[in-house]
Amino acid sequence: MAIDGVLLGIFNNYFRAAAEAAGYTLERTAYTTFIKESQDFTTGLITPAGQHFAFPVSIGAQSYIGIDYSTFIESLAPWHEGDIGIANCPFATKGVSTHLPDYHLIKPIFAEGELMGFAWAFIHSSDMGGIVAGSIQPSAYELFQEGLRITPKKLYAKGVLQAEIREFLLSNVRIPDKNWGDLNAVVAALGIAEARVQQAVVKWGIDAVREGRDALIAYAESRTRAIIRTMPDARWSFEDYLEDDFVSDVPVRIKLSVAKDGEDGLHFDFTGSDPQVQAAFNLATNGRHPFLCLAMFGFFRTRDPGLPINAGLIRPFRFTAPEGSVVNASFPAATGVRYALTQLIFTIVQGALAEVLPGTIPAAGAGQATIPAISTVDPKTGQRQVTVIQPMIGGSGGRPWADGVEGCDISLGSLRNTPCEILEHEAGLRVLAYEVIPGSGGAGRFRGGSALRLDVKLLHPNTIFTARGMERTKFQPWGLEGGKAGAPGDCVLNPGTAAERRLGKVNVERLSAGDVISLRTPAGGGYGDPLTRDTGKVLDDVLDGFVSFDEARDIYGVELDGAEIDLAATGAARAARQTGALPARYDFGEGRSAYMRQFPAVVLDELSGLLAGLPPSLRYRGKQVAVATLREEFNGLPAARGWLSTHWNRIEDTLFGTAPTARG
Repeated sequence: MAIDGVLLGIFNNYFRAAAEAAGYTLERTAYTTFIKESQDFTTGLITPAGQHFAFPVSIGAQSYIGIDYSTFIESLAPWHEGDIGIANCPFATKGVSTHLPDYHLIKPIFAEGELMGFAWAFIHSSDMGGIVAGSIQPSAYELFQEGLRITPKKLYAKGVLQAEIREFLLSNVRIPDKNWGDLNAVVAALGIAEARVQQAVVKWGIDAVREGRDALIAYAESRTRAIIRTMPDARWSFEDYLEDDFVSDVPVRIKLSVAKDGEDGLHFDFTGSDPQVQAAFNLATNGRHPFLCLAMFGFFRTRDPGLPINAGLIRPFRFTAPEGSVVNASFPAATGVRYALTQLIFTIVQGALAEVLPGTIPAAGAGQATIPAISTVDPKTGQRQVTVIQPMIGGSGGRPWADGVEGCDISLGSLRNTPCEILEHEAGLRVLAYEVIPGSGGAGRFRGGSALRLDVKLLHPNTIFTARGMERTKFQPWGLEGGKAGAPGDCVLNPGTAAERRLGKVNVERLSAGDVISLRTPAGGGYGDPLTRDTGKVLDDVLDGFVSFDEARDIYGVELDGAEIDLAATGAARAARQTGALPARYDFGEGRSAYMRQFPAVVLDELSGLLAGLPPSLRYRGKQVAVATLREEFNGLPAARGWLSTHWNRIEDTLFGTAPTARG
């Protein structure tokens, strides 16, 4: 039967509501704070072939649109009514799970004996075993250190719980009762989604539901392609860096070129990105994944707010992500902090869009999510408890039409903060401060969103503190079209005391009762020349404590007389500072700018090509040796193009030894 536009619209709303009903069930019945409070989960509906046809909008994480579940599904076939599959391995599922703490579960939906699709959900588990409580240690160098690895298994078979699988899952984690409570919440959520699809078959008939399911994906694809056709036929490029990888101080480069692929497609080419790292920042994308293009989904929805959210959004994309690179890592690469790289790629896509669509794209937001976790010993049982404290995100970038949002970057707006009362009840700490940091947003015609500060006092001895995803402590969020870079993030132990110590990017810390941790997120970059900011807004910022009197004068050119603007002096001050030159499109801040001066893009491109000629196992080490050699040779001055190619044998001698036979 043909699905008309009216019925298609009904199906879009109905199935989205089904996905959201499952999500609200999961939220209300979960055990751990990071699920029931912060909403680090998602629910949805996928086709028998493994493609999303319904995705929630009002609840849960928005990062998984377009993942291919076919490998997961095929590995557990045949499916029967009452089955529930479970997995968490990024490599065995070919990118379904993106790190080990994410359980992914799917349940087949049958109607009239036909497989109509699968109910799906993922949850982030606060502990999956591994080397450290909470399972995520940024300096982990292989997957096996990061916890229990679950290749696809059936947790339920024909409605019967598989007791040996349950025992296997729970005997390898630190908080088995909470993990099992969360998994039971997922099972309940899957049942809700299953029932809604079966009710749709009763209401509209199996043929209509089957065809409507597939038509929704095709419709989203066609509307996405229509937007792409309006975009300029050009190649856009941008690159950015993880400021280090904990193993060394060498930044990790991600390079992206985007080009039209025919009239209505896009090609995302990550050639030139660094090799996978010996730390937990790698992405296991299988070469095609929404984590490589997330900013595009927000862009499309901005251009077409009624666009259905399903796998159709990613269909027009083609990807080149070299195998063994940090954006397409090979087994057994560590992936625990993979979202730090995902966030970076979000801002890279954003930066590339700013090249081709100036005047429409915001400056960079905080570009990270610091997810701190603590582990304490229960004094009654002697067992370790693990609690994720709070998603510390940071401000969004200034927009071409408005200031950035304080403390909430657009790329992670779906994560909610956990109420302080809940934290104090469950986590063994006291919240001393949770506030916006005035003046941290990048200056601009529209200033960047402010950073956040969270200070907590630990109440138990022998507390283990970790923080995944922490970035932008040296390389600031960039300003755009004359706007200034936002303030960097930081972490300080026992601030304002004799025991004060700067932690910077946190790996693992063992702390004591009475210690105070102060986390500060990055702030968003500013948009537009600060000298063009509305003077009334500058005055409001001063009165609200976001800008000082000196900053109003020195940065914005606004002269104040108490709570009044001196219009004549302001006009003269601004006129005197106008040079007539166009402002720089990007302000990267001093940290990244200094690195780029020493290592120009042409030199890093040259290095990337040379590394590609090495065996995959030596590429990461090869980069470390090459950068160390360049630093020694040029001693802070800009590295010269061609020098590495001429002296590459020195790098190879270090990697292989001087004997030619060692090189194979």
